[in-house]
Amino acid sequence: MRLPLLLAAAAAVGLLLQRFDMPGGLVVGAMIGAAAFNLAAGGQVDVPPPLRTASFIVLGAAIGSGVTRETLISLQASVLPAVIAAMLIIVAGVGVTLALRALGIAPPGDVLATSPGALSAITAVAAERGVGAPEVALFHTIRVVLVLVSLPLILTILPGD
Repeated sequence: MRLPLLLAAAAAVGLLLQRFDMPGGLVVGAMIGAAAFNLAAGGQVDVPPPLRTASFIVLGAAIGSGVTRETLISLQASVLPAVIAAMLIIVAGVGVTLALRALGIAPPGDVLATSPGALSAITAVAAERGVGAPEVALFHTIRVVLVLVSLPLILTILPGD
């Protein structure tokens, strides 16, 4: 009986944050709703492995369903800049991970927390691997919010598009 209530709390808060256009609102809200339910209920409600596996499959399918032949053709000119940007971001993430470890403040899942990627995808990988999914979600939520908040200033400093 507790699992349906957990899922209802997760859905309610996820949909609420999406309604208010919060970045990653569905995922972040679902995590907040589930965490709030667990805290209020006084114990952890585990999502059964088959349901967790099905969720990851649906998430992967949702991400992959946006790829078409036309999309791939239109993106050809962006491949090299994207690879360069990705490599630089990965190197920066490794540097941040090493710095956090050196300072003794690295969270569980530190490599995933400092890796580039979509909030939902990286958090799902952390959950699937059982390594610091809440910490990874927090890092990526803060990153997305800070990027969105700083964009007006960045676009003023670096005009282009």
